[in-house]
Amino acid sequence: MCCDGQTASSSILWSVVLPGHLCCWCPVFHTMARHSKLQKQVLSLYRQFLRAGQDKPGFLPRIQDEFRGNSHIKKTDVMHIEYLYRRGQRQLDQLKDVNTKQLGTFSKPKAER
Repeated sequence: MCCDGQTASSSILWSVVLPGHLCCWCPVFHTMARHSKLQKQVLSLYRQFLRAGQDKPGFLPRIQDEFRGNSHIKKTDVMHIEYLYRRGQRQLDQLKDVNTKQLGTFSKPKAER
């Protein structure tokens, strides 16, 4: 059963007629929320990172981890997101440089017990 009580098989046609239908195979039209300009910029930056990192071994997992690690930031924290976006643009420029062979990181030392 779907949102309106119909079976999935009878509503498959509706999923073709109504593209953008996300939640299930029902004829109720479910729309996606529109992304803000900043969200679109961040998604574009992510795609650019993935393209730039394809030719360099070991970069893709690091790129994905970095973006996933920052995915918890609230949408309302615009200043922090803009800071990370600008930092990401600088890092992307470095990644695109043909002389870049590896990524370095700074990490906090583990506390001794």
